[in-house]
Amino acid sequence: MPLNIDITQILLHILNLVILVGGITLILYRPAAKFLRERREHYVKLEQDLTQKSAECDRLREEYEKKNLEAEEFLSRSRADAEQEAAEIVTRYIDSAKERADAILRAAETEAESRKKHVLESAQAEIGELVLSATQKLLGENATPETDSALYDKFIRRAEEESSGGGSRK
Repeated sequence: MPLNIDITQILLHILNLVILVGGITLILYRPAAKFLRERREHYVKLEQDLTQKSAECDRLREEYEKKNLEAEEFLSRSRADAEQEAAEIVTRYIDSAKERADAILRAAETEAESRKKHVLESAQAEIGELVLSATQKLLGENATPETDSALYDKFIRRAEEESSGGGSRK
């Protein structure tokens, strides 16, 4: 053997190297590779979950904004309806008050007219009695019911003419 190289020694070194590489692979490389693969899968899964949750948050935010807009629209419609209803109630109340005031005025005017007629009738009756008594005093005992009635009618006609503006005196 030149250079003192023994083939069995080389084969043994190669066998030791193969055993060493196989042992290191089994003991160190595979667990480390498994750990790295699991770690990579874990982070990929976290990224996927984060993407899903981000999409879910975006969807929920859009849903919230949509519902918030709907609620604001509902509130504004409700507010407008309430204001309109209040305006209608106020209008009805004012109209009712005007109707009652008109009814009260009509009743007062009717009552005043009735009282005026009553006062005029009673005044005419009193005046007639005064005229009769004055005529009886003037004529004495010669007065008859027919002459009394004629005098009374003449007086009433003359009083009506003067009160209506005809005012011609005879």
